[in-house]
Amino acid sequence: MERIVAADAIAFATPIYFFEMAGQMKTLLDRSNPAYAADPAFRDVYLLATAADEDAHAFDGRRRDCKWVDCFEQARLVGVVTATGVDAPGAIEKRLHEVNRARLMGCGV
Repeated sequence: MERIVAADAIAFATPIYFFEMAGQMKTLLDRSNPAYAADPAFRDVYLLATAADEDAHAFDGRRRDCKWVDCFEQARLVGVVTATGVDAPGAIEKRLHEVNRARLMGCGV
């Protein structure tokens, strides 16, 4: 928890299953509740999400999932990269556009 509270920025990554974030991601967010009272340093929040589905609507639930950022007055969701058709290890390598977008986002470009 100390690392989350002290971070300048936070990047979360999750696969999307049945239009929702992975259960592990939801558990992490639920357990980060103590950060709320700790006046965290982070300002920028990024989200990287993949889905096996080829339809971009697979990420519609993700928009709702990001509402938790609003709980932190100082924070804002500044970057989102999504990639469809990622259904097996190494499949993201076929999505170089998304990989490069994530890389550039991490560089502040």
